[in-house]
Amino acid sequence: MADLSWTEPESPANTDYQPVYPYNNITQTESGHALELDDTPGRERIRLTHGKANTFIELHPNGDEVHKIYGNGYEIVLKDKNVLIKGVCNITVQGDSVFHVQGDSYQQIDGTVHQNVKGDVKQLVNGNCEQTINGDYDINASGDVNISATTLQVNGDLAVRGDVTTTQSVAAEGNISAALSVSAVKSVETSGFMAAATTITAGISVFGPLVSDIFSSIEALRLKIDRHVHIGNKGFPTSPPSNGMME
Repeated sequence: MADLSWTEPESPANTDYQPVYPYNNITQTESGHALELDDTPGRERIRLTHGKANTFIELHPNGDEVHKIYGNGYEIVLKDKNVLIKGVCNITVQGDSVFHVQGDSYQQIDGTVHQNVKGDVKQLVNGNCEQTINGDYDINASGDVNISATTLQVNGDLAVRGDVTTTQSVAAEGNISAALSVSAVKSVETSGFMAAATTITAGISVFGPLVSDIFSSIEALRLKIDRHVHIGNKGFPTSPPSNGMME
């Protein structure tokens, strides 16, 4: 974790190395405005102070500059502005922060991005959201991960270390396999094989070759046979053939 602490440097005039007469030339007005031009050898300093507000600008002998505003601060640039900082930039906001960009916003980070959020994170995207990740993408959540979407498409393998349960349907163009069980209130369907160490269950139908234990295979076969009908010679569908045959 980076050290985010910093302090305002003390004015050289407040240290043991105070200005020496007659090198410190001071111009002061009736209201207390002061301009100090300190030519003390080795401690050259310039300070402009507002008499009543105490707001000041001070240039230190080592090249530092301190601009302290005791009221509100405003900076208005009517054209472009370029800022180059060759060292560390610390920004501490003790209140709220609003960053409003009325055009596009671009960021280029040549290193690593670290964020430490002690509260919640909320984002509202009125358009589309796209992420391109050339490496791995890890999500570690101590609680639940909830995804609400019209359709959730996974263009690749999906590995689940636990149960797969759904109130709708489970469909895959490849194989469906689970170390424990696969269950759906409606249907489970795949163009490949289904495999589970314990059970494969569906409230309506199971489509696809099954690879499971004996209980799972019988249960899946019952679901398939109980709902299997033919069109009779009179043009009407026959009743399900089992009706208790596999009790």
